Amino acid sequence: MKVTKRFERRLESAREESIEVLMTYEREIELQKTRQRATKNGFVWQCCQQEIDQLTAEMDAIDLEVNG
Repeated sequence: MKVTKRFERRLESAREESIEVLMTYEREIELQKTRQRATKNGFVWQCCQQEIDQLTAEMDAIDLEVNG
């Protein structure tokens, strides 16, 4: 997984308030899924899928780091 600044900041926040950060990831994933369902453009669909995959990987890593 490519580590981004967003991930690093959220990991620090998750150590204090993990539920809030995980809920933020869930909302962003749902937003991308909604965009993905609404588009007919294959390129946009693929971009949304890549973002969903990245967000899911980050969310899982934070969950594992904070909750063990």
